[in-house]
Amino acid sequence: MLRFHGLADKKVRYIVDDVIKFVNREIRRGNKYDAIIMDPPSYGRGANGEVWQFEENIADLVELCEKVLSDNPLFFLINSYTTGISSKVLENILNLSIGKKYKGKAYSGEIGLPMTGSKIVLPCGIYGRYEF
Repeated sequence: MLRFHGLADKKVRYIVDDVIKFVNREIRRGNKYDAIIMDPPSYGRGANGEVWQFEENIADLVELCEKVLSDNPLFFLINSYTTGISSKVLENILNLSIGKKYKGKAYSGEIGLPMTGSKIVLPCGIYGRYEF
C-alpha cells in the first residue's frame, strides 16, 4: 500500500506501545501523522487491569487517533481478526469519525488467504480504509 501513495522510499516508524497512552502523549506534544495503520487486538488487558474489547473500544480509538492526523493525511487503515464483526462496521466508524473532518472515501472488505492450487480464498479478517 505504501507504494501506491508514493511512500515506498520514505521512513516508516513502527510503534509498539499502549496506543491510547501513546496517542494522548502525541496530542499533548502536538505531533501529527500523515498515515495511521492499526492492528488492534480483539481483547486485551493493560498493566493496571484495563480491559480492551474491540467491539466496545474501536470507535473511541479511531476518534482519538483522528486528533493526530496531519492537515493533509494520506490514509487511515484498520485491520481486525475479531470474529463476528462486519467490515462494514469499520467502514461506518471511519465515515462517522474521520469523514466528519476530512474529505475522502472509506472502503472495507475481507482479508483472506488464497489456497494453493485453488480459486478458494479462506477469510481470516476484515479491513477498513479511509483514503483522503
